[in-house]
Amino acid sequence: MSVFSPASRFETLIYRHIRVIHVIKISLALLIAHLLNLLYPVPYLAWTSVTIVIIMLTLPQVGGALEKSIQRIIGTLFGAAYGILILYLTQDPWLSGLLALLAIAFITWRASGKMSYAYLVAGFTLMIVLDGGDQGMQEAIWRTATILLGCAIAILVSQCVLPLRARNEWRWLLAQSLRGMSHLWQSHLSPNVHKPLQTRGRIKQLQKTVQRQRGLLNSVRMESRSLRPYGKELEALVEVQERCLLLLELLAQSRWENSASAQAIQQQYAISVQARTLGERLTAFSRFCAGEQLELPEAASEDGLKLKQMMLSSLEQQQSHSLNAYGYGWLIYQTSLQITLLEKLIRGLAVSRNDP
Repeated sequence: MSVFSPASRFETLIYRHIRVIHVIKISLALLIAHLLNLLYPVPYLAWTSVTIVIIMLTLPQVGGALEKSIQRIIGTLFGAAYGILILYLTQDPWLSGLLALLAIAFITWRASGKMSYAYLVAGFTLMIVLDGGDQGMQEAIWRTATILLGCAIAILVSQCVLPLRARNEWRWLLAQSLRGMSHLWQSHLSPNVHKPLQTRGRIKQLQKTVQRQRGLLNSVRMESRSLRPYGKELEALVEVQERCLLLLELLAQSRWENSASAQAIQQQYAISVQARTLGERLTAFSRFCAGEQLELPEAASEDGLKLKQMMLSSLEQQQSHSLNAYGYGWLIYQTSLQITLLEKLIRGLAVSRNDP
């Protein structure tokens, strides 16, 4: 099955009611933690509840909870291990402070890159262990155990109770973005448009949709083994959408500099008609990404070439040699190239297979 295969009714239902379901899942995870505390009281169990809230509060997707759990486990283990090592090696407060300072300097240096949350957790875990004094080693062990328990509960509830797959949310956002860009593209190229389109609000909304896709990429790769090799392609897909939106915004404001340039541009009506086919293809790809269309749209590699040939011929015939007309033609061509690249990336991702 393709990564863009139709979602089940159950998956669609979860996505439509995600806020309510998310509240239920966090409540259930906390209830499990408190029931365990009642049955098997252990020190520092509050860290279990804290871990559940931190992991699940802003990450309802399975991949997101898994990613943050792994980083928290790694940070806790390394921070606690280094703190215990310092307590075991020396009781000298000056030497302990120096060793801790070196670790914090390293964490600060690396915290802005990948695994930033793991470095953050390692830093404050180290401080908690060292500030615990004589009880620091025991506290580190119990705190590590209760945090691991919280991570396990968060992963279990995220995975097994009404799971929301980041892959589904990502592809539905992609379909929404493609549909919105198609609407803007075709509206702008309509022969009935006689003044610049007011697109700022719609562009901003689509930009938020694209940024939301970017925020889901780590979760998508984390929960889907089949998409992990396509990390660069997923990133490129977001970047191409951003470039498309920029070009569409420029196009929407570039037609009516003055009456002469408007007339020169309107003479390129045939180009607009040819370019509109690319917008229709965007709509077809949006339906495919959303799972509304089972078959991948057929390749149309010659569309961009035809558009380029038509623009060159039209500009050669222009007697006014309007700079605005040349710029407008260049923007249309560049947008068509980005749309073609979008199709190529989606087509490449469509050949990947879902995880069993």
